[in-house]
Amino acid sequence: MNRNIDINNSNKNSNGMDNSITSEELSGYVSDGNYEAIKQRYGGVSGLSKRLGSNEENGLSQEEAHNEERILRFGINKMNEVAQKSLFFFIWQAVHDKTLIILIVSAVVSIILGLTVEDRKTGWIDGTAILVAVVIVVLVTAGNDYNKEKKFRKLNSIRNERNVSVVRGGHLASISIYDVVVGDVVKLETGDTIPADGLYIAGQSIAVDESSMTGESDQKRKSPDRPFFLSGCQVLEGSASMLVVAVGPNSQWGKLKLLLQSPDSDTPLTQKLEKLAENIGKFGLIAAILTFGVLLLKYIIVFVKDGRTWHWSELGTIVGFVVTAITIIVVAVPEGLPLAVTISLAYSMMKMMKDQNLVRHLEACETMGGATNICSDKTGTLTQNRMTVVKKIIGKSINPDDLDNGKSSIASDQHRDIYSSPTSSSSRHNVYNDSGKVQGLEMEMLSNSRILTLLAEGISLNSTAYIEKHSDRLNDHIGSKTECALLEWLETMPNQSYETVRRENKDRVVRVYPFSSEKKMSAVLINQNQNISGGLLVFVKGAAEIVLNNCINIIDKNGESLQMSRDEKMLLQKDIEIFASEGLRTLVLAYKEINNEPSDDAKIIYTGLTFLALVGIKDPVRKEVPRAVKRCQGAGIFVRMLTGDNILTAKNIARECGILKDGGVAIEGPQFRLLTDDQLDTIIPHLQVIARCSPTDKFRLVHRLRDLGEVVAVTGDGVNDAPQLKEADVGFSMGIAGTEVAKEASDIVLLDDNFNSIAKAVIWGRNVYDSIRKFIQFQLTVNIVAVLIAFVGSITNGESPLRPVQLLWVNLIMDTLGALALSTEPPSDELFNRRPYGRYDSLITCRMWRNIIGQSIYQIAFLFSIMYSAASMVELFDLPKVNLWTDDDKTVYHTIIFNTFVFCQFFNEINCRVLDNQLNVFRNIHKSYVFVGVVSFCIFIQVILVEFGGEFFGTRHLDYKQWFFCIIIGFGSLIWGFCLRLLPLKDKTTAKVDIKPLDVKNLGIDVDVESQPLLGRKSNWNKARNVFTQINVISAFRNQPRLKRTKTLFATKSSDSNARYNRNLSGSGYGSGSR
Repeated sequence: MNRNIDINNSNKNSNGMDNSITSEELSGYVSDGNYEAIKQRYGGVSGLSKRLGSNEENGLSQEEAHNEERILRFGINKMNEVAQKSLFFFIWQAVHDKTLIILIVSAVVSIILGLTVEDRKTGWIDGTAILVAVVIVVLVTAGNDYNKEKKFRKLNSIRNERNVSVVRGGHLASISIYDVVVGDVVKLETGDTIPADGLYIAGQSIAVDESSMTGESDQKRKSPDRPFFLSGCQVLEGSASMLVVAVGPNSQWGKLKLLLQSPDSDTPLTQKLEKLAENIGKFGLIAAILTFGVLLLKYIIVFVKDGRTWHWSELGTIVGFVVTAITIIVVAVPEGLPLAVTISLAYSMMKMMKDQNLVRHLEACETMGGATNICSDKTGTLTQNRMTVVKKIIGKSINPDDLDNGKSSIASDQHRDIYSSPTSSSSRHNVYNDSGKVQGLEMEMLSNSRILTLLAEGISLNSTAYIEKHSDRLNDHIGSKTECALLEWLETMPNQSYETVRRENKDRVVRVYPFSSEKKMSAVLINQNQNISGGLLVFVKGAAEIVLNNCINIIDKNGESLQMSRDEKMLLQKDIEIFASEGLRTLVLAYKEINNEPSDDAKIIYTGLTFLALVGIKDPVRKEVPRAVKRCQGAGIFVRMLTGDNILTAKNIARECGILKDGGVAIEGPQFRLLTDDQLDTIIPHLQVIARCSPTDKFRLVHRLRDLGEVVAVTGDGVNDAPQLKEADVGFSMGIAGTEVAKEASDIVLLDDNFNSIAKAVIWGRNVYDSIRKFIQFQLTVNIVAVLIAFVGSITNGESPLRPVQLLWVNLIMDTLGALALSTEPPSDELFNRRPYGRYDSLITCRMWRNIIGQSIYQIAFLFSIMYSAASMVELFDLPKVNLWTDDDKTVYHTIIFNTFVFCQFFNEINCRVLDNQLNVFRNIHKSYVFVGVVSFCIFIQVILVEFGGEFFGTRHLDYKQWFFCIIIGFGSLIWGFCLRLLPLKDKTTAKVDIKPLDVKNLGIDVDVESQPLLGRKSNWNKARNVFTQINVISAFRNQPRLKRTKTLFATKSSDSNARYNRNLSGSGYGSGSR
């Protein structure tokens, strides 16, 4: 013990750590599963922890955990990453582009010929200009790729990071998984992914799924005899602490991951775009071949006709033909399409991080744009995930004697009335007042030490949750939120602390029965203390209806276990429904005494119980959720709620969120499982709520929706949610409440567990899709016009009016800078005002074709007019009378054509900000900083190239008239685009959103169809009054005092119920239901 204290307090790791231990040795023990060797060499887990300078209870000290010697010897819990590729790597990669290689070779040949057989003063300019343009293209492409990798490395680092619970210096701490080191003591809970290889120290019925490592589907239970934990495996049930012995690449998961690394696959949208680019490239290739063929044919005809003799200077002309053809290919091939996807996704991913969406898979961004269904969990997603006990009934709160003396009534506080007088001195439904303190008869019940002890032990020991207390903010709830609510309630009881109860009674715990979705209960078996006779004590908690049905006794205010009458059970059952109708989660706490520990499969644990308390726990709906749900519904997305709560709670919350509406269907899991596929297909368009929903039910619904052609997004947080998260088109896991298994199976992690973040993901997904379409609309217009101008000009004149170096600049505007401008525009709320994209919708819509073809016609018409109307140009601009196609002094005309063409693209780029019939293309342009910046930069460079490019760029200085002409023609693209959008075209979508009314009579099954508005508390009272009237009529024939109870109850109720319920009419309601 002294040695452990010295180790924990030491500032030198070498004083506590055995230098002979190596990472390879420890990793080998885990690989072989050889615990006997560890026992022989180190004396088991206890001895090994000491040799590692750690302690089984206190873990490592902070100094030991951060000691460099430990980290150098055993490594860090992070895979060895491939070094980031340098900028020079991407430059070298860009240079290997085939078209660029041909251009480089052609440019070099052009320079050689220009310096040898042409005028040496100017012959080198064309080739050099092409080389400079190639260098610019290579640098821009390499720079984009380099920055892209940096961004994705950062995103991957964030994506893989998560927190784990460890013991450091005797205190529980939450640290990054990357900070876990050998010697740490890690706390594992149900649903956790094991962060490193380790050895079992202590635990409670822990079982692990090791199928991902061993291929064996059976769960593996861990104990001192079977102590090995493998990293990357999931904890299925129970809890434990483990000693970390191997991390990072030395762990079993690390070794396996090295073998499984594979490159990312292309997203579906990228594949579509590459196919589109391939088709457009074929068009460019054909145009280039025809251009080269026609030019060569004309050259040969003229060469033969003139009777010229061959000279090496003729080779320069042919090289010029090749350069022109290659340039057409470069312009035609839309390599900017994949770049646009990359830029848009990278931009969206970074922005979505600010909206609390951590994108793990790129395709999720684009898929969310077409989502037609969202299947959401309730807890934490639609609600605040901060459970609070707001109503409770402790034991037998009412007895006939109290009623006879007028001391008690069925009551609640003035904020939570159900069917009682707020002036009563004592209460059956005892709840928190504004200060959160217990009151009324509850205080009397808790004054009994036996009741208080049973509650304290039942809540504290039958739980693995804990609370991190803070003086300056709300306490952090770690573990089950329901259990945390019970712990918070316990803290309000007289002189009670769950930490004290656990610390003083940890040696009494015999066995823990973890909560399971099948039983809907959990239990703990402990030894009796000296104050309670008998051998063993069982504490049970779970779903109220299930536990109550297993209760045969009830505890009274004296702490005695009395037989529960039929009437008392019926009253409690009605209380459960009343609680649930208020949107409360209901649990029953119970206990029983037994003599011997039962076998594993014995039902004795959960039967013959004594009722201890009924609690109602509320998780308030997030304030922003109703609006987010309404926005999604307005966007043509069907929102459904899938929850494990009972039907009454589920319907109440669904109504409050705006999910359950008139004509909507709410159904329970057991009933859902009985539906045939045909029946399910009938109600799916109306199915809005599934209560008591199991993971299997979720999977079936998601699978069926996808079979029907829907694009489905689903949320999940548990281990069992992994199948449906994988099955859905987009899986959302919870960043706060979600297990690591769910996060690994998901596409997007909601960092705040908020449904509103899903709505934001929808709008970002649609924005990504729109950004790609905007760029396609812009690029195809440039492609068509540039290729036709170059092709027709080359055929009719023997050369293109657009020189190769100019076309390379156009290509730069079109690909890199155009993608940057149109792919980084922020989304607008208007994206919620239309239907989702269909799964099989075409990338290019009818409206896009209208804009592309219309703009191409406009630009070609004006550019051809300039090319073939030289006479009118002379008069308009006072130019010297020259033949545009034969005279040497024709550069000014080519400059005007080039400048007009480029300004048409600038103004059409503004047109392309709009895909629909919206007339105002400048809307929200002040928010698009990148767009404005890129376009402004391009205009600035264009002016520089025209005025100062000279022979190098093939341009001449233009006067103000010529500039005005070029800009006016370009500006005409805006006016022409306005006219095009006046054409009444509509885009078709394959998304299904039309819903026909549900014909219940012909359905063949009994479903709960929402057809009435929410009922207020007065209706709630009327329902309760009818039930209690029936109960008391029956009781009147058995026990005369029961009639007196009814009179007392209704007398106290009648005095003030109307006024109070009118005040609360707008509160939570109790609607019609199948129950």
